[in-house]
Amino acid sequence: MKSKICGVTTEADASLCESLGADFIGLNFADISPRVIDVNRAKSIASTLTNAKSIGIFVEQSTEEIEHIAKEVGLWGVQFYSDLEREMPGFVTIKALRVRDPRTIGVMAVGRCDYYLLDAYSDSAMGGTGKTFDWSLLPPNLDRVFLAGGIKAENIRFAMDTRPFAIDVCSGVESSPGVKDERKLRRLFEEIRA
Repeated sequence: MKSKICGVTTEADASLCESLGADFIGLNFADISPRVIDVNRAKSIASTLTNAKSIGIFVEQSTEEIEHIAKEVGLWGVQFYSDLEREMPGFVTIKALRVRDPRTIGVMAVGRCDYYLLDAYSDSAMGGTGKTFDWSLLPPNLDRVFLAGGIKAENIRFAMDTRPFAIDVCSGVESSPGVKDERKLRRLFEEIRA
């Protein structure tokens, strides 16, 4: 199973995450997020990666803006929070769904994205809230799913038991929004390897 550390804002945090075993590094380009970074910072962070792949996070931005940033930064994939389906030739697409009920997950049956990210619904934020959703709602096959929402060292094994393609962690390894906590990161990856 793969792992994604999202909301990375510094080169040092990206290097640490990668050294511990992260497969994907999430870089946030949504102005509404406390973890937002600009294109220059994102390019610098992405350039430090040797094995982990960079994924850009976008909220209701136009396809043109997403493509421009993705090319400029050299992203591997784009994750978007939007009602629209996106076709982004040259980039892996991940549609984020904020799960409230089984109907939310039903979108996966008709979508055309490469992957889906399933996160907890919140009235106040698009993600990174530290809240989980009811994992009993998950479909049996999660081969194309990044599982997110309130995952941390204390519940990572339960998340892994659902067998998603990847686990997505953000606030569960932070000391404050956008600032990763080395102790929490190390503990998370110890649990993943155990």
